[in-house]
Amino acid sequence: MSISSVRFIIAAILIMTGILIMVIQTFGVFRLKYALNRMHAAAMGDSLGIMMVILGMMVIYGFSFASLKLLTVLIVFWFASPVCSHLLAKLEVSTNEQIEEECEVPEE
Repeated sequence: MSISSVRFIIAAILIMTGILIMVIQTFGVFRLKYALNRMHAAAMGDSLGIMMVILGMMVIYGFSFASLKLLTVLIVFWFASPVCSHLLAKLEVSTNEQIEEECEVPEE
């Protein structure tokens, strides 16, 4: 078994795991009842799923400039996704009048 086939197997496992996580996330988004729960499922699935797919692509490319670009995309996505999810959750809490029926909201 050569190094390239081992790299391919590891990359395939990482990419398939990422795709599986994103498929599970999609079912969570459609099956959960409340908006905050759906956003949590989407944000967590995106962060972990994208990480696995990008790591798989980095394994395929090896140590190269393309891997550095993929790492940069991953870091930017890891900073942007939680911030966007937090802002959307804050908007949901401030605009939904029945939020107290769905979950506990601390007084500010």
